[in-house]
Amino acid sequence: MIICANSYEYVKKLEDDSIDLVVTSPPYNVDLGNNKYNKSKYNSYEDNLPQKEYLNQLKGLFADLMPKLKSGARVCINIGAKANGRIATHSDIIQFMNELGYLNVTQIIWDKSQVGNRTSWGSFCSPSCPSFPTPFEYILVFAKDNLKLQEKDLTKEEFIDWSLALWKFAPESQMKKYGHPAMFPKELPKRLIKLFSWKGATVLDPFSGMGTTGVVCKELGRKYIGIELDESYCQLAHERIIATEVIE
Repeated sequence: MIICANSYEYVKKLEDDSIDLVVTSPPYNVDLGNNKYNKSKYNSYEDNLPQKEYLNQLKGLFADLMPKLKSGARVCINIGAKANGRIATHSDIIQFMNELGYLNVTQIIWDKSQVGNRTSWGSFCSPSCPSFPTPFEYILVFAKDNLKLQEKDLTKEEFIDWSLALWKFAPESQMKKYGHPAMFPKELPKRLIKLFSWKGATVLDPFSGMGTTGVVCKELGRKYIGIELDESYCQLAHERIIATEVIE
């Protein structure tokens, strides 16, 4: 199910104790469209708030989300650093999630093995102030109330490979096709959904975008709730999910 709405408001309307897993990647607040590494921007969202306001918005959303989660539910947040690592947004998120009462499960490093054209070196060949591009992102995993989950449908091989907190796979390569500037690849929600949920579980993505989490949910036999601000993204996400076949 795709809901076209402002997630900061709509999460308050979700049923209490109804969500088993959250898999999401909120806007990174890196000024997409004016960012020299990404000239594409969101259709309906200005990705350039003052950092304090941005963090307060996210904190408010996850505070409102807490009563909507079942006990033991996991919350997985994919986020990148800003300014070549000088602004550690992931650290701020960990801090406010702990303040809200979420339990830390793990922090996974997603090695994308991708760096933009390195034409800006800072102080080239000098220790003064070199630039440190970050070809990786974080996947922060939290839990509500307790750390135990018993029902899963992942294989032994998947568990062995994915329980190492360093994941290496390529970023999404079809963003131009879909017209969205910041999609994650199906591999990211696939691993999180299989690690932290089971068939029939209800998965929420409050920043649904092109519905990639929903596509994987349908393939894997999970229920899906996606919230997205932009109407065109909602329509394309709906079409993607409808066209997706269930994996037996």
